[in-house]
Amino acid sequence: MNPRSLTRQKDFQKVYLEGRKLVTRTFVLHLLPALDDAKAVVASKKVGGAVQRNRAKRLLRHMLQAVFFPGSEATVKKTAWFVDGAGARPQDDGEAATGLWVVAVGRRPILERDIHDVIVDARAALARLDEPDRIEPDRTEPDAVRPQQPEGH
Repeated sequence: MNPRSLTRQKDFQKVYLEGRKLVTRTFVLHLLPALDDAKAVVASKKVGGAVQRNRAKRLLRHMLQAVFFPGSEATVKKTAWFVDGAGARPQDDGEAATGLWVVAVGRRPILERDIHDVIVDARAALARLDEPDRIEPDRTEPDAVRPQQPEGH
């Protein structure tokens, strides 16, 4: 079964604020355990003109289908991540999360890659889920205070 598309701004904000963020050279993945599977691809004007943005989104859609939703080994990985990394936390209605919402945001270097490279990048990003220090820290913690530079430098 194909995952549904995320379309509401409220859903995007939930994924961005509550989900995990994996950054690669070619794209950024935002992952959030949910009750169902859903996906979205985004390519802003920073990626390029309409033709370049459409190519980036096409690559991202193909990568999501190949890596996250066909029953590949990544599916087993995401299930383990629910249980071990994020925990199968209950949703608002009390049910445990069994699906995954994914938002893939294209970056300009994706235009220099072919689909095989993008898939390799996605699998490498998923492998980093096992390394908590390589994942963006929880947004609920206060930001680290940056040391002040002495005047005149």
